[in-house]
Amino acid sequence: MKLRFGILTLLLLLCLCGMAQKNVDIQVRTEELALAFPWAGGLNACQFGRMDLDGDGQKDLLAFDRHGNRLLCFLNRGEAGEINYVYAPEYAKHFPKLTDWVIFVDYDGDGREDVFTYSQGWAGMKVYRNVSIEKPDFELVAYPYLTSWQGGGEVNIIATNADYPAIVDVDGDGDLDILTFGVLGTFIEKHLNLSMERYGTRDSLAFEKTDYCWGRVAESEENNEMYLDTCLFGKSLIVNEDGFRHRGATFAVRDLTGNGLPDLLLADVDYPGLTFLRNGGTPENALMVSQETHFPQNEPVRVFSMPVPFFTDIDNDGSDDLLVSPFDPNPMACEGQNSVWLYLNQGTNQSPDFQLKTKSFLQDQMIDVGTGAYPVFTDVDGDDLTDLLIGKIGDLDSTYYIYGSLQTHRTAQLMFYKNVGTKQNPVFQLFDKDLGGLKALKTMGLAPAFGDLDGDGRMEMIVGTSEGNLLFFDADFNLLDADFLHFEKAWSTPCLFDIDEDGVLDLIVGSIEGKLVYYQGDKQGDETHFTLKNDFWGGVDVRDYETSYFGYSVPTLFRWGDETLLSVGSEQGKVFLFNGIKNNLDGVFTDVSNRWGEYVCPFENRFGLRSASALADFNGDNTLEMVVGNFAGGLELINGNAVVNQGVEEVSNDGFRVFPNPTRTYITVEGKGRLTITNMLGQTILSKEIDGKENVNLPRGIWLVKLENRVKKIVVE
Repeated sequence: MKLRFGILTLLLLLCLCGMAQKNVDIQVRTEELALAFPWAGGLNACQFGRMDLDGDGQKDLLAFDRHGNRLLCFLNRGEAGEINYVYAPEYAKHFPKLTDWVIFVDYDGDGREDVFTYSQGWAGMKVYRNVSIEKPDFELVAYPYLTSWQGGGEVNIIATNADYPAIVDVDGDGDLDILTFGVLGTFIEKHLNLSMERYGTRDSLAFEKTDYCWGRVAESEENNEMYLDTCLFGKSLIVNEDGFRHRGATFAVRDLTGNGLPDLLLADVDYPGLTFLRNGGTPENALMVSQETHFPQNEPVRVFSMPVPFFTDIDNDGSDDLLVSPFDPNPMACEGQNSVWLYLNQGTNQSPDFQLKTKSFLQDQMIDVGTGAYPVFTDVDGDDLTDLLIGKIGDLDSTYYIYGSLQTHRTAQLMFYKNVGTKQNPVFQLFDKDLGGLKALKTMGLAPAFGDLDGDGRMEMIVGTSEGNLLFFDADFNLLDADFLHFEKAWSTPCLFDIDEDGVLDLIVGSIEGKLVYYQGDKQGDETHFTLKNDFWGGVDVRDYETSYFGYSVPTLFRWGDETLLSVGSEQGKVFLFNGIKNNLDGVFTDVSNRWGEYVCPFENRFGLRSASALADFNGDNTLEMVVGNFAGGLELINGNAVVNQGVEEVSNDGFRVFPNPTRTYITVEGKGRLTITNMLGQTILSKEIDGKENVNLPRGIWLVKLENRVKKIVVE
């Protein structure tokens, strides 16, 4: 078996910009190995499926991450015995909206997998029929929920967002039946598909509840213990003292013993493993006769909470392999890293032998820092190249129970991807997994911002945390103030930017509230001091009550020509864009999120939970690129297509001249007053008093040269 990922996936098309699309090849390495699809966005809690996306007759791979409802598409380019998948994000836009869980299965027998997914707000499932011809296409055929005949009428087939049902041919007649926990939990209901019995074909969704206790097995409402050969034990109809019953489980139904009967793999919320229940009954009457709590036996699944299994042929050898990932609805109840376990089948479909291949399938070919990703572009090491720094929510380090519910604590670090390429061809290589040693602080949600705050030409750092305080570090990562500005809003996310164009960096801070706080910066000697100006800056509030009561705003500012723009990440995964900022710092800004195409390129503005953006021209082509982090711990790259005007003319303005423009090496500034030079993201590289002519060497890019209150845009080719 060969393991190989297509190198062509380095040419990412993460947004579709029509004729304006510019392909960007930004390589990312870990330990000298190039990642096949670094900008795919990370994975946390996945369900998988197969479907022929490109019409080549080979089943491709679908990965649905429920933490953010993100669908990732991978084309299968593997030969027999080979794993070779090419990331293909352009197919995701053709799928319907998927929520919480999805099952891709061909119910109508036409060879094309259909879509069963959770029906939000209805505790049931809706169904889309696959009607694809040249591209994926789907028709809604069951909404708001799929029903079955129960007690004299058509009733919703209960399927909550905390349960993963099984859709499989239980009785062997060719059509697909449904197994799911009932409304009270404990027992497994069978909803028999009567399509074959009624119509002689499998293409209908005609169900009847025929068994309330399939397999004669019951799940304890107190833990993950299973009771065999029972349908009426005393506690089954009693609600727990805390008022809750059956908080979630996952199913996988398949013959794993070769006796022709469907066996059951089951997992329970707050538990890390799979329980294997062997069916010793008949095709008409299932009977679970034994159970194994460690599956597979040689190296059992342990994915922290509530694994969901999926059987498919990953390596194209004709035998179905096993993929396992967490399913827990709680986003914090996931390890983040090592959350896609691949077991290759060394046996046959009739007698499988699952051997663990990797705990990070697909994840190990993308930037995936675990849980949460707060990206920043800055020159960390002073080599005049733009590096990539990623803060994160943190890695799982401990668990504990509160009132019977599993809780987690995480420890965050800063991940440093050093630019080992050039200005025109950046290559980001993972250089330090704990830059500055911040892991020792044992806190969560590290969101960094950099700026020269003492005039020494080196970058100080302000870091937000989940607790809400701001941490202030010097350029050598020494913690100088653990309660900077006494900021107290949880999940603080700072951004340093010269908003009022006075040559001094200001501070904007987002938080769990979804709003922004503005501190104006001023110089006292060489030191920058901040004064609170507005705790509801610009009227920005990115909360979406359909997602949650929180906003988790993450601000980023940048300049495009003479325009100052504000990008704000959010809990809902949308990246907002605001203008109307310049000369309006005390006013309300305008939401222009539908105009991203003017500055980067048009894109589907859905990035999973807790989006956080960073913008830079990091390949020196005079366009802005944007990366967006999300709760899954990954980054998505949005290619820039807005080319900077190369024909900027130098115009004299009250003695203020800048020439030549464009230039290749240096500029001459002529005038009197405070000279400030910033890049398009508002980062200051020079601030000094001049009287006469000043020669300044500038690297390639777009620069704003300001003398007192007059600004000129300079292009260095």
